[in-house]
Amino acid sequence: MLNRRRFFQYAIGSASTVLGFHWVAASHAAATAATKELDLDQFCLEYPYNSRCENYLPGVEATVPDGEAYSLEALLSQSRAGDRIPAEGLENLTYLAITNGPELASYGISAKCTHLGCTVDWNADEQTFICPCHGSRFDALGNVVNGPARDPLRLIAVATNQDRIGLVDQSPEANPRS
Repeated sequence: MLNRRRFFQYAIGSASTVLGFHWVAASHAAATAATKELDLDQFCLEYPYNSRCENYLPGVEATVPDGEAYSLEALLSQSRAGDRIPAEGLENLTYLAITNGPELASYGISAKCTHLGCTVDWNADEQTFICPCHGSRFDALGNVVNGPARDPLRLIAVATNQDRIGLVDQSPEANPRS
């Protein structure tokens, strides 16, 4: 038979256990939410027309090698399909790719050679990137044409917002090489 004292011990013990489990579950949920915090750059690359991205430019602003920010409208008015335009903003020079239209591609091509890290140059006549250090050649998408480099040039995500161009230090959503 259960006496009053024993009943209260069970009741208090049960209540404490339920509260403990609730506290652990709430702490776990908060920790999980913190690790899944929204990365605004990634979000605005995937959903550029979302209201949160209205004035937000992912990454860093692309600049002309002399430091002035690119104007998307001016760049496109002076470019034609197939052009590769040098842009600064990330650690290494990035070439912006102009596609038919002309339009700015959603990817850029890193100018850092995958052989020894030299800066490649764009040769518009041959439509190739050429490494001045060891002669590696890459096609217009950065694929290796001639070594000694074995790996293609890295692709960089490019974002636009209004008249601005952003360089995001990650791979683009769509791979133009596939």
